[in-house]
Amino acid sequence: MLTTGEAGMHSQAMGLADAVGLPVVEKRAGVKRPWSWLPGGLVPVPLSALDTPDGALLPPWPRLVVACGRRSIGAALAVKRSSRGRTLAAYVQHPELARPQFDLVAALPHDGVAGPNVVTVRTALHPITPARLILAGAEWRHRLAPRGERLLGVLLGGDNARYRLSATIMARLVAILKRAHAEHGYSVVITPSRRTGEEPKRFLAQALAGSAWASIWDGEGPNPYAGILALSERLIVTGESISTISEALATGKPVHVLPLEGRGGRHDAFLKRIVGERLVSLIGTDDLDWKFAGQKPVYSTAEPARRIRALLGLDPA
Repeated sequence: MLTTGEAGMHSQAMGLADAVGLPVVEKRAGVKRPWSWLPGGLVPVPLSALDTPDGALLPPWPRLVVACGRRSIGAALAVKRSSRGRTLAAYVQHPELARPQFDLVAALPHDGVAGPNVVTVRTALHPITPARLILAGAEWRHRLAPRGERLLGVLLGGDNARYRLSATIMARLVAILKRAHAEHGYSVVITPSRRTGEEPKRFLAQALAGSAWASIWDGEGPNPYAGILALSERLIVTGESISTISEALATGKPVHVLPLEGRGGRHDAFLKRIVGERLVSLIGTDDLDWKFAGQKPVYSTAEPARRIRALLGLDPA
């Protein structure tokens, strides 16, 4: 498995690689200059041009390489060429001009890629399966809901290149959480991400100080993320992360998306589509749409994994 190291890229590639069912070895990969200046797959990249901080890519070559992230395109195709085509190459998202060179591409509708080797998926790929949710629920129940509390889970993101988690958004979130407890009896469990800045975390801690019904992961010890997914009756997810929203949708719980300030073409297109499909409820006020019931779990990784297993001869086509 080759990624460029970002959490979202890792989650998508790992989800697909794991679902195929073969042993997984993960490596970060990129391409050195001047090769990195070229669109992925435009010119064959030699193995000597690869930047692999986790160790060189050497034979014996694997049966499958799964890549995600623009800078991993050249590395994945270099492995396929070096194996003389014995390695099947799969890519998650849009592989730019290299699409015909991959054996399988898994892409969202807004990626705008089509072809006989393309599987269009409704949500981002990830490793959150029903079995993992059951295990996470058993592991975290005594810590998150020891007395059978009704949980409202919050998956808190933060600033990126296009979106900002402002004080206004944080104030709206706090108002929603206080109303959820006061009017609906929910306990609140919150996990920040690596994107969540110190100011939003400080704001949240101060606003909820003394509230026994609210807990915020402080970054120490295991992250309760999977437990929150498994045990919450409802989920609030900030809108800047397609991966996090997709993982929340795998639970089958009602998912409420809190938009951040800013605009981004791909993310906005994704949100518009899943709101239109009634997969999520978009938060537009200081309260949730409590009538929103969500839909059954959406797990998009199964179909591309099935296609890869068929290509590998592991399952019937």
